Amino acid sequence: MKPLRILMCASSLKVKGGMVSVVKNYLGYSDWGDIKITFVPTHIETNKYLLIAYFAVAYLRILWLAIWRRIDIAHLHVAERGSFYRKAFVLQTLKRFGVRVILHHHGAEFDLFYNGLSDKRKEYVNRILCTADLNIVLSQRLVQMIKGKSPEANVEVLYNAVNVPQMNPYDIQSRNVLFLGRLGHRKGTYDLLEVIKRIDKELPSDVKFYLCGDGETEAVKKEVEALGISHRISHIGWIDGKQKEDFMKQSMVNVLPSYNEGLPMTILETMAHGIPNISTNIASIPEVLHDGENGFLINPGDVDALCDCLLRLATDEALRKKFSERSYELMRRSFSLDANIAELRNIYQEMGDIKKHHHNEET
Repeated sequence: MKPLRILMCASSLKVKGGMVSVVKNYLGYSDWGDIKITFVPTHIETNKYLLIAYFAVAYLRILWLAIWRRIDIAHLHVAERGSFYRKAFVLQTLKRFGVRVILHHHGAEFDLFYNGLSDKRKEYVNRILCTADLNIVLSQRLVQMIKGKSPEANVEVLYNAVNVPQMNPYDIQSRNVLFLGRLGHRKGTYDLLEVIKRIDKELPSDVKFYLCGDGETEAVKKEVEALGISHRISHIGWIDGKQKEDFMKQSMVNVLPSYNEGLPMTILETMAHGIPNISTNIASIPEVLHDGENGFLINPGDVDALCDCLLRLATDEALRKKFSERSYELMRRSFSLDANIAELRNIYQEMGDIKKHHHNEET
């Protein structure tokens, strides 16, 4: 049987962030069966001119694959701003060659990007959303993000997913607090620093904080010094691979007090490791993090509530145990990578069948 040929495009695998984590999970999966994926990265983090050159080379490769009919379906992972315009350009090219195209939306600030556009630009975005054969969003709450702009657009929900260990690896005796995300205002990093300052004297002396991410690392270090909380901070900066696994094994709670999100991979990854979470009641987060049941939800910027939630979890072992068990079971049941890829395979197969049907009609 002829394999179904998928072109997958996203940022380079060297780029940090949730979108790339999703793509790495897909590319590293070993049981795609009769589906063959060709990955072409279209973005790297560099200056504007090198990025243009990088995209131009990627585009020529995509064009070659399309000309020689080596693509059945294009799966384009997209965020906002430049990411959207690059993928829109690729989409318009591939549609001319009869390739069916999926836009897989990861952008945490897509509405913010859209609302700042001129009417003419908004019409262009709406047209692209409608032209895509399918728009994948990360949760039910985000369906309206597409439908509200382009009512005729085809939209389906596919939750992000993670590798879930066979058994809950959470260590109830762990004393570290993990922040896993890009350091800066959007993720609530400075709110967390203020919380550490406020509750320093109430926290057990052995509780340490790991601020793990890229972004405003130097500014965060200066703020830590200014607040006089260096004795509470064990790490500031990016982690990956084994170091990330080691830090999660030693974490009693993950804190992500974000202002804008989609469905953060960091929440799913830590829940899969049984780590209780404190985050904000925005975007798709409440669809996995249920306040008082498997974690805590607060309003963005509510530093007082964040203080209370963090103190409760730091001092209540029974509550941590309950949240850990419920978090792990939810991930194992509904957010495993196997379940996610089974859904994606069905999407590919259905689109492939439609493509074959149209081709047969034309011939």
